[in-house]
Amino acid sequence: ELPQHTVDFLLVTYQPGSTSSSAGGLMRHPGSEYGHLLAGSLVLTLGFEEMVLHPGDSICFDSTTPHSYRNDGGEPAVGVWFVIERGR
Repeated sequence: ELPQHTVDFLLVTYQPGSTSSSAGGLMRHPGSEYGHLLAGSLVLTLGFEEMVLHPGDSICFDSTTPHSYRNDGGEPAVGVWFVIERGR
């Protein structure tokens, strides 16, 4: 039997200049987030920190921590993401 989790398995693409939030704010949701960047670069804001992800970089964090992504580069940023929501 599988654990009681909701899992979103995503191929994400952020075009140059795009962000994960149309309002430009940080988001938070229950669970955990795992990502692996395949191409381009992506700026992750996680709490009060900013970090730049490059191809081959992976991240994981508790997604109740306020976070957002943005592409400041000149090419699309493409990655594979798992967003796991804990059982209810």
